[in-house]
Amino acid sequence: MFKLYASFSVKHPVIHAVNLLIVNVFFLFCCYQLIENEKIEYAPGLLVVMVFIVIFAKAADYRTKYLTFDK
Repeated sequence: MFKLYASFSVKHPVIHAVNLLIVNVFFLFCCYQLIENEKIEYAPGLLVVMVFIVIFAKAADYRTKYLTFDK
């Protein structure tokens, strides 16, 4: 899955940027709900964000190792 997303992010950098933006907005929304409104039902949203962070990190590592070419 990491290899597929790494190649996807190389082929479609704009969509990758939109994905990052969506995950960041979702993270900020969950943090706001937890801190300001004290609604604990938004806590699992942080776990979802952590899953996406792992996927993005592994894909970035794979992309820098195998999909970039030195000139």
